[in-house]
Amino acid sequence: MNAKRTPTSRRGVKLLGAACAAAAVIGAGAVTMMLDNGSSGHIDMPAGSGDAPTNSVYVQPSVTGMNMGATATFTTPATVEPTTEAVPPVKAG
Repeated sequence: MNAKRTPTSRRGVKLLGAACAAAAVIGAGAVTMMLDNGSSGHIDMPAGSGDAPTNSVYVQPSVTGMNMGATATFTTPATVEPTTEAVPPVKAG
């Protein structure tokens, strides 16, 4: 059994890899051409622009006023110390 690789076998592996890469690129191009469906790459423009259909009407978007949310009210701090450890209430019974 010959464990050494010859330069010829390495070149063959590189050629096989290059052939696979070329086949992948050609295949991707073929799939792209089949799925193109003849579209020209034209993007439909919004209504009211020069390239929009003639029966369309442009409607200006409206934005409602900004909501500022609730207003904070400042009060004096409570005299009770905050709880340092959470202890559930004990039910009598």
